[in-house]
Amino acid sequence: MKDPMQTMATCFEQVALFFPSGDPKIQESFERRAAYLDTRDYSRGILADTLKAYHIQLGANAKTLRMIEELRERETLAVITGQQAGILTGPLYTLYKAMTTIRLAGEQREQLGRPVVPIFWIAGEDHDWLEIRETYILNSEGKPGSCSLSGEGRGESVGNQPVPSWKEIESQLMRAMPDSEFRSSILKQCRKLTEQAKNLTQWFALTLQWLVQKWGLIFFDPLLPEFKRLAAPLYEQTLKMHVDVREALAERTREWVNLGFQAQIQPTGGEVNLFLSVPERRAILYNDQMFSLRGQEEPWNLDALNALLAQAPERFSPNVVTRPVVQEYLFPTLAYVPGPGELNYWAQLGKVFATFGFVMPILYPRLSAVVLTPSWQKSLNKEALTLKDVYQGLSKHRERSVRERDNLDIDERIKQLQIQIEKGYAELEPLEEIHVNVHDWLIRNEAKVNFQLNYLQKKLWQAQRKRCNKVLLRLQQLEDGITPIHSRQERVYNSLSFVARYGLGFVDKVAELPLTGDFSECVILL
Repeated sequence: MKDPMQTMATCFEQVALFFPSGDPKIQESFERRAAYLDTRDYSRGILADTLKAYHIQLGANAKTLRMIEELRERETLAVITGQQAGILTGPLYTLYKAMTTIRLAGEQREQLGRPVVPIFWIAGEDHDWLEIRETYILNSEGKPGSCSLSGEGRGESVGNQPVPSWKEIESQLMRAMPDSEFRSSILKQCRKLTEQAKNLTQWFALTLQWLVQKWGLIFFDPLLPEFKRLAAPLYEQTLKMHVDVREALAERTREWVNLGFQAQIQPTGGEVNLFLSVPERRAILYNDQMFSLRGQEEPWNLDALNALLAQAPERFSPNVVTRPVVQEYLFPTLAYVPGPGELNYWAQLGKVFATFGFVMPILYPRLSAVVLTPSWQKSLNKEALTLKDVYQGLSKHRERSVRERDNLDIDERIKQLQIQIEKGYAELEPLEEIHVNVHDWLIRNEAKVNFQLNYLQKKLWQAQRKRCNKVLLRLQQLEDGITPIHSRQERVYNSLSFVARYGLGFVDKVAELPLTGDFSECVILL
């Protein structure tokens, strides 16, 4: 399969059809998009009023509240990103997304000469409990220490889930978080945020707001009733146009796959691309001229769904196909900041946007980075390794390091002994005259001796590896730090892994990274 990230970065014209607002690396794309948004109308007053009330609850700073006030103005645009409400913000890429959004909004505010505000859409409507219930913190041994939520999620939106008790979280953080000059203050802050939050979405918002407080960031919680009412007309339109939307998705997906890319969205059939909470979140389907909920046989008709929508819009929510369209409907979205997987599925949505009469926003790839602590930098230099070496796996380097430190020639000595044994048994061949079975006895006995010799050789190498414990530990710590759980660091480790070690100065380091707009990996040296 072709890599959409690389193609977008190097040959944008090949994928221009799928990203109709243009190349994110060209300023003209932003200027054209801004001109298009000026032709659209938004419920700015309700948006600003609701966001202001929500952020006062969050204890947002004056900078964020000023940006919310700017949303009332017709010329104000938004750069948006989004993510599920992970524990204490989840993996590092959440912070990278937020900082890309903040930086890009600031850059475009200057370039366009008009207000551009950063917004983080917290996907609290999602119900993928397994995706958000666990996070990992780099512990004092240099390994990922788990911090997880109890319970099963019950199929309800994560934003409706209660925040765990501080006692439950504290015990896990105490085990996972290394001792440092910042540890006590970080734990104190985490306790304050945990006890303040009313649900998982708010817990996420409070934690990320604390990390980026210096820059200001607007948070959007789609579960707030006012936002549900604002989105209701689009939900009604989705129910009416679901066949057209499904066909638009299928057509653009075929075009994407025909170019050699992999489809990220894989419909299973009959999707209306909306969910209904009953209270668990169930997909609305349409088959045999009738609506139904996934896993239930009871039929629904369009009138009944519309009546429920008018009465209780909070029970409806978009899926992966329609959430970006709801965002477009609510906000003057200059650009959206996706991760690699999101970029892939957004490529399938251009015709869906057009079906609703919209143009998809600019897709600006989030920052990608790997953090290198001083000890990891030292180990890379000492072992003459590159990041590429670590990403490819260090098993061969590990074996080579052990063998290079073998100053006693283990294999050669064993080989010489094998030659002597073979020679010794050859000299015993005349004894075969004694009895017809002697030949077999010699063969079996020699095999047993060789088996024991092989066993001895394995034990010697085990002992040699113990002698090389320091270098092997160094290599293991490199893998655990840079590729934890055989994955990229930014997808596993929580930001607190480094905030606990280096304080909020770590976030300053993230803010200093250059905006590349192409997912190229930056390095954060600590």
